[in-house]
Amino acid sequence: MGFLKKMMAAVGVGAARVDTRLSRAEVRVGEELRGTIHVQGGQVEQQVQRINVGLATRYKHEDSYLNHTLQSEMVVPAFTIRPGETREFPFTLRVEPGTPLSLPGSDVWVFTDADVAGGIDPGDQDPLRVLPSAGMEAVIGAAQRLGFTLKTAETEYAHGRLVQELSFRPPHGQYKLTELELVMLPANGGLDVILEVDRRATGMASFFTSEFETRARWFLPRELLERGPDVIAPELAGRIRQLS
Repeated sequence: MGFLKKMMAAVGVGAARVDTRLSRAEVRVGEELRGTIHVQGGQVEQQVQRINVGLATRYKHEDSYLNHTLQSEMVVPAFTIRPGETREFPFTLRVEPGTPLSLPGSDVWVFTDADVAGGIDPGDQDPLRVLPSAGMEAVIGAAQRLGFTLKTAETEYAHGRLVQELSFRPPHGQYKLTELELVMLPANGGLDVILEVDRRATGMASFFTSEFETRARWFLPRELLERGPDVIAPELAGRIRQLS
């Protein structure tokens, strides 16, 4: 009977179960995510080699979407779980700069990966709401102060790294553009912001194309970010006008 139970556990029947419970289902970029991993023993004793917790997202690749692991860390070393036993392991995981924000068009989730000797690895997956850091929030707030409305967000691979592009709809009649796109990248001492403007073509150009795309890079030092969206907004408006 013991042999049969071990064989069944090896294919996942009567095996240990893993459940990750988050202290909060939302976290800001750069802050720590906290939670507890609950392990419930199955019908036989099992050796758990390690338990990893990480973050994953989905990015656009040509005409499809692919899952991507953003980070993964071992939070529980090897241990033995006895039949019917319950064990709990608290953990913390820092949400690294560059993690996509949870916005329309972008999802982030927490995954738990357990390595069980001689059996199917139990795991868990939980949705997570990733909020902007204070600096990122100041940039988004500056765009909103100017009347721009966030439409969607899309995560892609560009130049060997995963980036999230935020698309904003401009206020009616104030700018000669159809869309403002922002990419915020972590940088030493502040944020690098890539601005891209889709602007309407006029005159002879309109016979050949309906829009132009113009792009520029803008470094915002921490001191400016800390002064908030009301201070950033005028400078953002000036840069948008230069591009459009």
